[in-house]
Amino acid sequence: MTGPVDMRADKRAFQRGLTLPELLISLLIFAMVSSAGVAGLRLAIDGREQLEAVDGSLRDWQIFQTVLREDFAQVAPRVPRDEFGAPAPGPFMGGRALELAVQPPRQDETPLLAFVRAGRGNPGAKEPRSELQHVEYVFREGQIIRRARPYVDAARNHAVVERALVGGLTAAEVEFLIGQTARGLEWAEGWPTPAAQGFAPSAARLTFEGGRFGRFEALFWIGRVG
Repeated sequence: MTGPVDMRADKRAFQRGLTLPELLISLLIFAMVSSAGVAGLRLAIDGREQLEAVDGSLRDWQIFQTVLREDFAQVAPRVPRDEFGAPAPGPFMGGRALELAVQPPRQDETPLLAFVRAGRGNPGAKEPRSELQHVEYVFREGQIIRRARPYVDAARNHAVVERALVGGLTAAEVEFLIGQTARGLEWAEGWPTPAAQGFAPSAARLTFEGGRFGRFEALFWIGRVG
């Protein structure tokens, strides 16, 4: 009789399920593994989003520098006129001198640069205009904006085209190279300046604050040498 009883006992022992503590421990381990997997996936997604944001910022800065270099390379000695026919103080203006020349001043923006550039395409001379174009760069609401009008001289009925190039900034300044002495390069906060030679400076230095890159400077040659 002992043989069959032992076989039934072994069968019951083989079919025995998990106890409550074992089940709870299993669920705890599963929850920990799942949480680690979700955290890893979240980190991967966040890393990808950050890389995309940085890549977008770098792309915007590269486009901005390319556009500004092309404008600077085509600076022309043409003095623009306002909508009343009054000539500007010079063909190239910037910085503090430009701020004082803008009357009435605009409270929501800081003018950085204003000049006339050549090289504007007009295939087949279909448009009744020259290849010259007046462009401005202003700092407004944390953005560097390029503003261009269809003709060199201003008019009330002319549509002005604005293009935001870079954003996320807290400040933007510009200085202009006026010469070199034994102490080094000399920069002016505005152009034109009494110490200036020529209708445009030979170089400009733009300083930016904010964004992902903190405070940094960018230097640009002006004219064909750039």
